[in-house]
Amino acid sequence: MLLDIHTHRLPADASAALLSCCMRDVPLPEGARFISAGIHPWYLTREDYPRQLEWVVSMLNDRRVIALGEAGLDKRCDTPFDLQVEAFQAIALLASRHQLPLLIHAVKSSEELIALKKRIKPENAWIIHGFRGKKELAESLVRQGFYLSFGEKYQAEALQAVPADRLLLETDESICPIEELYRRAARQRNIGVEQLVSEIQETTGLLFFNQ
Repeated sequence: MLLDIHTHRLPADASAALLSCCMRDVPLPEGARFISAGIHPWYLTREDYPRQLEWVVSMLNDRRVIALGEAGLDKRCDTPFDLQVEAFQAIALLASRHQLPLLIHAVKSSEELIALKKRIKPENAWIIHGFRGKKELAESLVRQGFYLSFGEKYQAEALQAVPADRLLLETDESICPIEELYRRAARQRNIGVEQLVSEIQETTGLLFFNQ
Protein backbone atom coordinates (compact mmCIF):
# COMPACT_ATOMS: atom_id res chain seq x y z
CA MET A 1 0.00 0.00 0.00
CA LEU A 2 1.75 3.13 -1.27
CA LEU A 3 1.28 5.76 1.45
CA ASP A 4 4.35 7.98 1.04
CA ILE A 5 4.68 9.36 -2.48
CA HIS A 6 8.01 11.12 -1.97
CA THR A 7 10.82 10.17 0.37
CA HIS A 8 14.59 10.12 0.53
CA ARG A 9 14.56 7.66 3.44
CA LEU A 10 13.55 4.10 2.63
CA PRO A 11 11.26 2.80 5.43
CA ALA A 12 11.17 -0.74 6.79
CA ASP A 13 8.13 -1.43 4.62
CA ALA A 14 9.56 -0.49 1.23
CA SER A 15 6.24 -1.12 -0.51
CA ALA A 16 4.71 1.85 1.33
CA ALA A 17 7.07 4.48 -0.10
CA LEU A 18 8.15 5.99 -3.41
CA LEU A 19 11.90 6.59 -3.14
CA SER A 20 13.11 9.74 -4.89
CA CYS A 21 16.51 9.33 -6.57
CA CYS A 22 18.91 11.25 -8.77
CA MET A 23 22.23 10.28 -10.31
CA ARG A 24 24.17 11.20 -7.17
CA ASP A 25 22.28 8.45 -5.28
CA VAL A 26 23.81 5.63 -7.35
CA PRO A 27 24.06 2.82 -6.35
CA LEU A 28 20.38 2.76 -5.44
CA PRO A 29 19.14 0.79 -2.44
CA GLU A 30 18.37 -2.79 -3.42
CA GLY A 31 15.38 -2.86 -1.12
CA ALA A 32 13.52 -0.08 -2.94
CA ARG A 33 10.32 -1.33 -4.51
CA PHE A 34 9.08 1.92 -6.08
CA ILE A 35 11.38 4.62 -7.48
CA SER A 36 11.06 8.07 -9.00
CA ALA A 37 14.10 9.22 -11.01
CA GLY A 38 14.90 12.84 -11.73
CA ILE A 39 17.31 15.76 -11.88
CA HIS A 40 17.11 17.87 -8.74
CA PRO A 41 17.82 21.57 -9.45
CA TRP A 42 20.15 21.74 -6.43
CA TYR A 43 22.55 19.23 -8.00
CA LEU A 44 22.29 20.39 -11.60
CA THR A 45 25.37 21.70 -13.41
CA ARG A 46 26.00 22.46 -17.07
CA GLU A 47 28.87 19.99 -17.09
CA ASP A 48 26.90 17.11 -15.61
CA TYR A 49 23.50 17.82 -17.16
CA PRO A 50 23.97 15.59 -20.26
CA ARG A 51 25.01 12.64 -18.05
CA GLN A 52 22.21 13.33 -15.60
CA LEU A 53 19.62 13.31 -18.37
CA GLU A 54 21.13 10.16 -19.87
CA TRP A 55 20.87 8.49 -16.45
CA VAL A 56 17.18 9.37 -16.14
CA VAL A 57 16.52 7.97 -19.62
CA SER A 58 18.33 4.75 -18.67
CA MET A 59 16.23 4.46 -15.51
CA LEU A 60 13.10 4.16 -17.64
CA ASN A 61 14.19 0.55 -18.18
CA ASP A 62 14.02 -0.12 -14.43
CA ARG A 63 10.63 -1.67 -13.66
CA ARG A 64 10.67 -0.08 -10.20
CA VAL A 65 10.39 3.40 -11.76
CA ILE A 66 6.74 4.46 -11.51
CA ALA A 67 7.30 8.24 -11.69
CA LEU A 68 9.86 10.82 -12.79
CA GLY A 69 11.26 13.52 -10.53
CA GLU A 70 11.89 15.15 -8.50
CA ALA A 71 12.57 17.83 -11.06
CA GLY A 72 11.75 21.46 -10.83
CA LEU A 73 12.47 25.14 -10.48
CA ASP A 74 14.03 26.77 -7.42
CA LYS A 75 14.73 30.49 -7.37
CA ARG A 76 16.57 30.21 -4.06
CA CYS A 77 19.34 27.90 -5.27
CA ASP A 78 22.50 28.85 -7.14
CA THR A 79 21.83 26.84 -10.31
CA PRO A 80 21.25 29.18 -13.30
CA PHE A 81 17.51 29.46 -13.82
CA ASP A 82 17.69 28.95 -17.58
CA LEU A 83 19.46 25.63 -17.00
CA GLN A 84 16.80 24.65 -14.46
CA VAL A 85 14.07 25.36 -17.02
CA GLU A 86 15.90 23.37 -19.71
CA ALA A 87 16.34 20.34 -17.46
CA PHE A 88 12.81 20.53 -16.10
CA GLN A 89 11.32 20.65 -19.59
CA ALA A 90 13.37 17.63 -20.62
CA ILE A 91 12.16 15.56 -17.67
CA ALA A 92 8.58 16.81 -18.09
CA LEU A 93 8.55 15.76 -21.74
CA LEU A 94 9.96 12.34 -20.85
CA ALA A 95 7.26 11.91 -18.20
CA SER A 96 4.58 12.95 -20.67
CA ARG A 97 5.89 10.62 -23.38
CA HIS A 98 5.97 7.64 -21.01
CA GLN A 99 2.76 8.60 -19.17
CA LEU A 100 4.46 8.73 -15.78
CA PRO A 101 3.52 11.10 -12.96
CA LEU A 102 5.97 13.99 -12.56
CA LEU A 103 7.09 14.96 -9.04
CA ILE A 104 7.97 18.64 -8.90
CA HIS A 105 10.30 20.62 -6.65
CA ALA A 106 8.94 24.17 -6.69
CA VAL A 107 10.34 27.17 -4.81
CA LYS A 108 9.07 30.66 -5.70
CA SER A 109 8.28 29.41 -9.21
CA SER A 110 4.55 28.74 -9.39
CA GLU A 111 3.94 31.20 -12.24
CA GLU A 112 6.67 29.64 -14.37
CA LEU A 113 5.39 26.13 -13.69
CA ILE A 114 1.84 27.08 -14.64
CA ALA A 115 3.13 28.66 -17.87
CA LEU A 116 5.17 25.54 -18.69
CA LYS A 117 2.19 23.30 -18.01
CA LYS A 118 0.05 25.34 -20.38
CA ARG A 119 2.76 25.16 -23.03
CA ILE A 120 3.52 21.44 -22.71
CA LYS A 121 -0.14 20.41 -22.21
CA PRO A 122 0.74 17.14 -20.42
CA GLU A 123 -1.82 14.38 -20.03
CA ASN A 124 0.13 12.84 -17.14
CA ALA A 125 -0.12 14.08 -13.56
CA TRP A 126 2.04 16.96 -12.32
CA ILE A 127 2.51 16.71 -8.55
CA ILE A 128 4.06 19.52 -6.50
CA HIS A 129 5.78 17.83 -3.59
CA GLY A 130 6.29 19.29 -0.13
CA PHE A 131 3.72 22.03 -0.65
CA ARG A 132 3.93 24.75 2.02
CA GLY A 133 2.12 27.60 0.31
CA LYS A 134 -1.01 29.46 1.31
CA LYS A 135 -4.59 28.34 0.73
CA GLU A 136 -5.02 30.74 -2.19
CA LEU A 137 -1.99 29.33 -4.03
CA ALA A 138 -3.14 25.78 -3.34
CA GLU A 139 -6.56 26.55 -4.83
CA SER A 140 -4.98 28.24 -7.86
CA LEU A 141 -2.67 25.28 -8.56
CA VAL A 142 -5.52 22.79 -8.21
CA ARG A 143 -7.51 24.81 -10.75
CA GLN A 144 -4.54 24.50 -13.11
CA GLY A 145 -4.66 20.71 -12.77
CA PHE A 146 -1.82 20.14 -10.30
CA TYR A 147 -1.83 17.59 -7.50
CA LEU A 148 -0.40 18.73 -4.16
CA SER A 149 1.62 16.57 -1.78
CA PHE A 150 2.04 17.69 1.84
CA GLY A 151 4.88 16.71 4.15
CA GLU A 152 5.62 17.40 7.80
CA LYS A 153 5.30 21.19 7.56
CA TYR A 154 2.44 23.00 5.84
CA GLN A 155 -0.29 25.56 6.33
CA ALA A 156 -3.41 23.91 7.70
CA GLU A 157 -5.79 26.03 5.62
CA ALA A 158 -4.05 24.92 2.44
CA LEU A 159 -4.31 21.25 3.39
CA GLN A 160 -7.99 21.68 4.21
CA ALA A 161 -8.69 23.41 0.88
CA VAL A 162 -7.33 20.68 -1.41
CA PRO A 163 -9.98 18.33 -2.85
CA ALA A 164 -9.63 14.71 -1.78
CA ASP A 165 -8.78 13.55 -5.30
CA ARG A 166 -5.86 16.02 -5.56
CA LEU A 167 -4.26 15.40 -2.16
CA LEU A 168 -1.19 13.28 -1.42
CA LEU A 169 1.16 12.90 1.56
CA GLU A 170 4.91 12.39 1.88
CA THR A 171 7.80 12.33 4.34
CA ASP A 172 10.51 13.80 2.06
CA GLU A 173 13.58 14.14 4.34
CA SER A 174 11.62 13.95 7.60
CA ILE A 175 12.16 11.20 10.15
CA CYS A 176 8.50 11.51 11.16
CA PRO A 177 6.71 8.26 10.20
CA ILE A 178 4.22 8.56 7.36
CA GLU A 179 1.54 7.05 9.61
CA GLU A 180 1.86 10.03 11.96
CA LEU A 181 1.52 12.44 9.05
CA TYR A 182 -1.71 10.69 8.07
CA ARG A 183 -3.02 11.06 11.61
CA ARG A 184 -2.19 14.77 11.64
CA ALA A 185 -3.70 15.39 8.21
CA ALA A 186 -6.86 13.49 9.11
CA ARG A 187 -7.31 15.69 12.19
CA GLN A 188 -6.79 18.83 10.08
CA ARG A 189 -9.41 17.66 7.57
CA ASN A 190 -11.77 16.52 10.34
CA ILE A 191 -12.09 12.97 8.99
CA GLY A 192 -10.98 9.55 10.18
CA VAL A 193 -7.55 8.18 9.34
CA GLU A 194 -9.12 5.21 7.57
CA GLN A 195 -11.09 7.53 5.30
CA LEU A 196 -8.00 9.58 4.46
CA VAL A 197 -5.98 6.45 3.70
CA SER A 198 -8.79 5.19 1.46
CA GLU A 199 -9.03 8.49 -0.42
CA ILE A 200 -5.31 8.75 -1.02
CA GLN A 201 -5.06 5.08 -1.95
CA GLU A 202 -7.65 5.65 -4.64
CA THR A 203 -5.60 8.56 -5.99
CA THR A 204 -2.25 6.74 -5.90
CA GLY A 205 -3.85 3.73 -7.58
CA LEU A 206 -4.98 5.87 -10.48
CA LEU A 207 -1.79 7.93 -10.74
CA PHE A 208 0.92 5.30 -10.28
CA PHE A 209 -0.68 1.96 -11.09
CA ASN A 210 -3.51 2.80 -13.52
CA GLN A 211 -5.98 1.09 -11.21
